[in-house]
Amino acid sequence: MIIITWRFSLLLALPLSLTLAALHYPNAQVSQLEHILVDTDGAYRSGFKDAITPCSNYVQGPQTLGRETAAQWLRVAFHDFVTAHVGEGTGGIDASIGFETAREENSGTAFNDSFSFWASYVNAQVSMADVLALGTVTSVGNCGGPQIPYRGGRIDATGPGASGVPAPDTDLATTLSFFANAGFNKVDSIKLTACGHTLGSVHHGGFPTVMDNSTVSPNNTQGAGHLDSTNAGFDIDVVEEYVSGTGQRGGPLVTSFNESSRSDLRLYESDNNTTMQSLAKGGTEGFFGTCVDLLGRMLNTVPANVRLTDVVEPMNIKPVNVTFDIDDTGTAILTGVIRNSQSSQYLTTATAPTSLTISAGSATQTTTALSAQGSSIFGITSFYPFTLAFPSTSSNDSLPASLTVISEASTSQTYALEPRLFFTPSLSSIVPTSTVNSSFVNIIAALAPSVSSPVAVIAFPTVQEGTLAPKMMHQNVTLEVVGTKAGYSLVGGNATLPTGLMRQLSVDIVTMVDGMEVVDAFNFVPQI
Repeated sequence: MIIITWRFSLLLALPLSLTLAALHYPNAQVSQLEHILVDTDGAYRSGFKDAITPCSNYVQGPQTLGRETAAQWLRVAFHDFVTAHVGEGTGGIDASIGFETAREENSGTAFNDSFSFWASYVNAQVSMADVLALGTVTSVGNCGGPQIPYRGGRIDATGPGASGVPAPDTDLATTLSFFANAGFNKVDSIKLTACGHTLGSVHHGGFPTVMDNSTVSPNNTQGAGHLDSTNAGFDIDVVEEYVSGTGQRGGPLVTSFNESSRSDLRLYESDNNTTMQSLAKGGTEGFFGTCVDLLGRMLNTVPANVRLTDVVEPMNIKPVNVTFDIDDTGTAILTGVIRNSQSSQYLTTATAPTSLTISAGSATQTTTALSAQGSSIFGITSFYPFTLAFPSTSSNDSLPASLTVISEASTSQTYALEPRLFFTPSLSSIVPTSTVNSSFVNIIAALAPSVSSPVAVIAFPTVQEGTLAPKMMHQNVTLEVVGTKAGYSLVGGNATLPTGLMRQLSVDIVTMVDGMEVVDAFNFVPQI
């Protein structure tokens, strides 16, 4: 049974954080990653940075535990990375750490805490490994540190990887061998450790052989001992306090009551403190430059079969939630929002334009910004909504194949559209069924006369044994003609799927035209 229900008014009322889009620029993967990276506060925010706001926050429990999510995210990335063997092309940032949390070398709650929060950001375009890397970039950049250039395209591991994470009691030679396997020499290892240990603490609750119980209190129940005096800020203090012997003096892994647990001290002293003294002399600018280089190398250490994207840059002008649809009067429309980003050290636009002119084919609209703005370390973002209507014609292959955005300064940018077939958000839905833990997914798409025999490919997350990272599954749904609207054939199909992370379910509409694959990719289905 195919269900067609007009719900266009509901579509317009969807939350500003939800993406319903067929136009993804420059592609769906980069658009999604840029959204998480850039849209951190205010309108259309992804919610990713909320977990580390403020940077002392612990998102998974009471603040009295003394844990910090920002520091956890950095630790998870290091543990995932350091078991790499670059000579063999294995390991690195691949989210295999999710399968490895029972190992003694991965003691503590950081891994499952982080994966629990990150799971809702995984979808057909964004892997858990990419989210894991974004965690470090977001923590460092939003907690006072530098911006690490970010690349996407990581592929999730399907099981545990090799062991080999340095522990507090690991001897120096073994520690350096782990780093060497991952492509880092002794100097690199010292510097990366300092960069990683400027946020957070070591806890008596997880490491009683490092921290005694002297710091345990009602407001610090896990007995956190800070790595430096500014444990919620990414700065050079961990280096300067170690070199000068002041403050936390380098933290518990330098000063532990248990000499065998002084792993940072052994590493720092392995070259007679030359590297740490050099870092201190370089000041904040030098330290930040070092951390950008080494943390970037860490995040870009991936298995040999992975090809990362170019650096994901914040966009001045970006289409958001742009999709063809058919409204409740039966008219074909193109709706969406144009995001404009204003001045910061990363962007060049000084102020938001008063209006933008949006055009596609013969349809044109001049639109002003919504009152709600977004913000981030990259600048302020303003959002310009539009709706373009196209009268029904005998051949809707003539619907526009491009969208043009013109600013007041007469600068323009044009984006390609695919008008021959499109998913219709207003006619599609996810509805809970009478069966426990299942949902009915109803898909309606529109086809121009030149297009036939489409298939809907549903991508949806499922639980994976051994890790909190969801696994993306795919199911093909045959689409059958169910009616006509606006000169288009409407085709529909449905599937019953397990209820879970339905917010991450997406649909591709796929067919072949003249031997070429035509795809309306990565559409989110509204939930009722």
